[in-house]
Amino acid sequence: MTHIKKLVIQGFKSFAPKTEINFDTGINVIVGPNGSGKSNISDALCFVLGRLSIKSMRAAKAKNLLFMGSKYAKPAKEASVEIVFDNANNTFNMEHPEVSLKRIVRHNGQSIYKLNDETRTRGEIMEILAHAGIDPYGYNLVLQGQIQSIVKTHPEERRKIIEEVAGISIYEMRKEKSLKELEKTDQRLKEISTILRERTSFMRNLEKERAQALRYKEFETTISRCKVSILSRKIQDKDKEVQSTKKSIEEKIAQKDKKKSISEKMQEEIEKNQEEITRITKHVQRSTGVEQESLRTQISNLKAETEGLRVRKESYENRRDEIERRIQEMEKSIPENKMEIEELRKESPLVAQKQNELQKKKKELQELEEEKKKIYSLKTELSSIKERIKDKENHLAGIASQSDSIIKRIEEISGELNFENIELCKKELSKLKSQISKITSEITLLSEKELSLSKQISSAETTILHAEKMKFQIEGIDICPLCQNKMTESHRSHVHTDSETKISEAKKILDDCANALTNTIEKRNALQSELASLNSKISKIDSEMITHNIISDKKSQIKALLEQEGQLKQDIKVITSRRDSLQAQTSDTSRIDEKYSSKIMEIEEISSRTEEDLDRTLMFKERELEKITEVVKLSKRDLSEIDEDIREIYETIENKAEILEKKEIEDKELSEKFKQMFAQRDKLQEFVQDKSYELSNLQNEIRQIEDQINFLNIGNARLSAEKEALEMEIGEFSGIEIIKGNMEFLEDRLKKAQEAFRSIGPINMRALEVYENVKEEYDKIYEKVQVLESEKSQILKIIEEIDNKKKKTFMKTFKGLNELFSTNFSKLSTKGQAFLELEDKENIFDGGVNIVVKLAKTKYFDVTSLSGGEQTLIAISLLFAIQEYRPYHFYVLDEIDAALDKRNSERLSALLRKYMTNGQYIVVTHNDALIMDSNILYGVSMHDGISKILGLKI
Repeated sequence: MTHIKKLVIQGFKSFAPKTEINFDTGINVIVGPNGSGKSNISDALCFVLGRLSIKSMRAAKAKNLLFMGSKYAKPAKEASVEIVFDNANNTFNMEHPEVSLKRIVRHNGQSIYKLNDETRTRGEIMEILAHAGIDPYGYNLVLQGQIQSIVKTHPEERRKIIEEVAGISIYEMRKEKSLKELEKTDQRLKEISTILRERTSFMRNLEKERAQALRYKEFETTISRCKVSILSRKIQDKDKEVQSTKKSIEEKIAQKDKKKSISEKMQEEIEKNQEEITRITKHVQRSTGVEQESLRTQISNLKAETEGLRVRKESYENRRDEIERRIQEMEKSIPENKMEIEELRKESPLVAQKQNELQKKKKELQELEEEKKKIYSLKTELSSIKERIKDKENHLAGIASQSDSIIKRIEEISGELNFENIELCKKELSKLKSQISKITSEITLLSEKELSLSKQISSAETTILHAEKMKFQIEGIDICPLCQNKMTESHRSHVHTDSETKISEAKKILDDCANALTNTIEKRNALQSELASLNSKISKIDSEMITHNIISDKKSQIKALLEQEGQLKQDIKVITSRRDSLQAQTSDTSRIDEKYSSKIMEIEEISSRTEEDLDRTLMFKERELEKITEVVKLSKRDLSEIDEDIREIYETIENKAEILEKKEIEDKELSEKFKQMFAQRDKLQEFVQDKSYELSNLQNEIRQIEDQINFLNIGNARLSAEKEALEMEIGEFSGIEIIKGNMEFLEDRLKKAQEAFRSIGPINMRALEVYENVKEEYDKIYEKVQVLESEKSQILKIIEEIDNKKKKTFMKTFKGLNELFSTNFSKLSTKGQAFLELEDKENIFDGGVNIVVKLAKTKYFDVTSLSGGEQTLIAISLLFAIQEYRPYHFYVLDEIDAALDKRNSERLSALLRKYMTNGQYIVVTHNDALIMDSNILYGVSMHDGISKILGLKI
């Protein structure tokens, strides 16, 4: 439930400066001396809530609401009051926690309303307040001096107060509306009843004429039914032919769709295989240039390395054999040398000199051995390089052979081509497709024209048939079927002439359309032949484009092979240069061998000198023995190292051989894979060519089926036109029931009906139409009378229900208020009982409500005879009863206890405490008891004509 949070007053009556009053829930008491401006606060509340009555706010004119000025303050130019409501419970149905309402009034009486600082009209403000349950004239606003007005008011006005509390004004509105409707209904019922009586007598005069017209109509209907039935038979026959033709068309369309589906699948298959051919070609180009070349290079290198290792192994083995032989020889010569040294020591002191010379020669011999080792290593590398050159040359020869094979294949397939390149093919293909599109459009237009001409021919034939039939039938009838008048010779002559004119015009149209149709068919056939020729050319160009793609792939292969060939030649050139360099380095092998042999001979010569050189020989022998011993020792060590090297080389050769075997297998598999891929690509290309040829044939079949469909469509159009002509003829007899029977039966019945039709005398056919119109109008008027009587009954029933509900609701409220009123008075006074009494208990709304005070068993007092204080207690009791029965968000009570003495004021305070536990109360009072029970106390004082306020929260 909402409540007032604050009130802001500026320039209103005695509140000149801006004054803000904050209110709380519960009891808010305003006190102050007389004339201080307390009641101006309640006037401000009524003002901001939208009251229009200036007098109810204790002012004569609107300008009197403005501050009039004082000795120390100027008059206000405008007065404004702003009230702020708490909207936490969304009472105002607005998305704001607070709702601010402000009203401004100026000297000219103009009021401005604002809602949350937005300017609104008074109507909008009143609607928003009403939605929130706030009424500026409600009984929750009791201003100064108004408390006794409830007691002094007229009994009927007092009854209206209870009606308002009961909320039965809506019933009054409904009843008033229903009474107005009842008055209108009675007036309309009188008018329509008069018209109904007039129409009844007029309608009876038409019945005889209607009976005769019905007989005429019956025969006319029979004739029409026979004609319609005969036409319907003919239409059924035509419809069967049309359905048969449509069935043939549907079968042809299904056949065409089936072939078209096969064609689309075949096209997808061709495109899929073309993509696979392209993928294989790209893969082969990429793999041939990189993967296979890398693999063959690895194989060549492995072979060269293996061969080099074998040469090294043989070299090491030869060296090992040589070292073993030398060790054996040296070990064998050591004892001999020792013996020679012993003998030479005996023979000569010059052995030492001979030994030095021998040592020098031995050193030179060792250097020559090192050179021989180096030569052996170079020979090994040379052998490996020669092997690599041989592999490269073999690979180069293979590439040349493959290139020649591809070039030969290109030359073979190029001889069958009509265009130099694929771009010319595409250009020609685009040109042909453009021509096909143009021819197809022309064929479509010619087909449509052919269909239109066929319809015109059929329509002309129908027109001729219909006119001939009209000429024949007009001779045998006496009544015109169109105007329903008697036939005359002039009428027959006119119909005959008109029919002849129609026949002549139709024949001319028929001849023109027949000639045009023949020319159209010839043109269409010529265009279809040209279209078939163009489609054949397109098929050939499609096949040639496939061949161009194959040639392009072959050329790409040749390009890749040429690049490989160039790279191989460059590799051979580099390797050959290295080979020449090694051969040059190993060319001195013979010279080194000669020097080696020469040194050995010199050593042997020194060793075999005569006695005069014994001293030197002895020395040489001793040195030689030491050298031999050392050489044997070193040779054994070298022999161990050579054995280790041979073992390592052997293991390396085994590993290289294993890797080489794997690489050769990979090379073989790769070559086989490429062969398979080439075979697969060739197979796919052959498949694409075959499928393209099949696709071309299939497309020709589809075009033939389309021609057949077109022919059937033309035939169907002709049949449809004939059927439409019959339907147009039968359209003249719309809504007529068909007679079942064969053609012979229908024609016989038609003849008999026509004879009977001619025997009928003059009739008034308009009697049927007039009678039906009058009958229809009569029925409508009668129905309106029934409806109005029903409406009147319903309105009376509604009024009765409204009165019952209104009375029931009023009595419920009256009893509840009466009980609360009596209870409240008993709490405020001990002088008796007070209760409410209806003046007319039978017709409660014809009388008022009196307030009766019972002092004794048979002693009653009228309320107007009570004192002012007692009247106040009566009014307060009734007011609180209304508030308890229909609670408000807040209450403003301005000096309601002014006429009460202290004792009654205390009783009033006690009663207020009961009702003020819920809701918000703003009370202007001098009552000490009320002041003590307040939540917030406001003191109002006046200085120099300006009211001031001070608040105190208790």
